[in-house]
Amino acid sequence: PIPIVQGQVVPMEALGELGEDQALPRTSTGPILSRFRNASKMILLSGLCSTTFYLLICTVYMWFSFSVPPSCNAPLDNVYFGLAVLNFMMGTIMACFLCAAHTMLSAMSHGVIADKYRYEGREEEASSEESDYETEAKWASGVVLVPSCLYLITMNGLAAYWTFGVFEAMRAD
Repeated sequence: PIPIVQGQVVPMEALGELGEDQALPRTSTGPILSRFRNASKMILLSGLCSTTFYLLICTVYMWFSFSVPPSCNAPLDNVYFGLAVLNFMMGTIMACFLCAAHTMLSAMSHGVIADKYRYEGREEEASSEESDYETEAKWASGVVLVPSCLYLITMNGLAAYWTFGVFEAMRAD
């Protein structure tokens, strides 16, 4: 028999030579899942704050849009309305990013658990977790492309509307 000391790296070939009393112990996945649940809560909280902030900005711009008097000679109501729409789009995009981040974090937890199972010699369970990892990571990688492109377009739209708004405000009486 091969003596095993905590912290020692054991080659996989040596595992076949272990007796029942020296088999690698199974440990709980609870701490791993707990760590990922806490990270998921933090991502959810920050994503909801970001989304809420954009939707509040949207509401303020919408109010500004309806507050511009009809006698104004510059189309500031259109500028504010455009900024409101673009900030609403940003809030929606942040919600999409939130979904993709949550899925990627779930995929990462499957990957860590698969590594743990493989280390413990539980190949069948490791393969199952690894396939879950691959499925979720692939889905999240594909889903993040759509909000990324929309984010780029919307940010350029915001810059254009801000520039348009500055010129209209300078022209207004």
